[in-house]
Amino acid sequence: MTITHDLHIHTALSLCANREAHAEGYLAIAKEIGLTKLGFSDHYWDEHIDAVFPREGVESFYGPQNTAHIEQLRPQLDALRGQGVEILFGCETEYDPFHHGVAITEAVAERMDFIIVPNSHTHMMMPASLYEPYEKHADYMVNAYREIIESPVSRYITAMAHPFEAVCCPYDNRLLLKLISDDCYRRLFDRTAQKGIAIEINMSCWGRKTHAEIEQDPVLHLFCLAKECGCRFTFGSDAHDHLAHQTYADHTSFVSTLLGLGEEDLSPITK
Repeated sequence: MTITHDLHIHTALSLCANREAHAEGYLAIAKEIGLTKLGFSDHYWDEHIDAVFPREGVESFYGPQNTAHIEQLRPQLDALRGQGVEILFGCETEYDPFHHGVAITEAVAERMDFIIVPNSHTHMMMPASLYEPYEKHADYMVNAYREIIESPVSRYITAMAHPFEAVCCPYDNRLLLKLISDDCYRRLFDRTAQKGIAIEINMSCWGRKTHAEIEQDPVLHLFCLAKECGCRFTFGSDAHDHLAHQTYADHTSFVSTLLGLGEEDLSPITK
């Protein structure tokens, strides 16, 4: 199946993105590779939600990325509409372990076209002491996932961003996947489906890997379980610069075929 959307794109407003990552450039590439829907999702922490971050530097990262900051993108996106590609304004907000929820208020969530939330930014939100033994790291992500989908703003969440793929992990993050039982995954994915929250298939974890390498990746097992549980899916490049789209169309079509996805398996927002 051909995937024609990308619902995980960062511009230069995300402090970790390339300074030249602008909406105009993404739109131009989208036209070249046949995408018809783009979702811009810069990093965000609602300034009305206080926090004491467990890692040095996280406050200086999320502090500036508040509502006024990401809202700067709206007029830029408005100027690009009407060119054959639907453009959505959203955000990648964060798991909030301090209040056992999500770092966005309902007032802001209502103004978003879509919202994605990761349970796997453990390099920022998890105390470093939980990296080992690996079971603690895996348990942290399970608990984070559960608290996200049961949060008061869960009805606004479009998709779980790169679920269980621990970002910037100091060891192979695939080791963590096997420490979580299929029964545990199924319980979480059953509830995710009930909530109408999609699972994001994030292409950044495969980068320039070959199709043979992708086919052997254990993360595919998670998506198979999610599909069995009735979850819908979105695809995202997690682009932090324009280069991320060079292999996007080819890889998404391959993965969707590998998983046996049909139109009925995609989240309604992708249509």
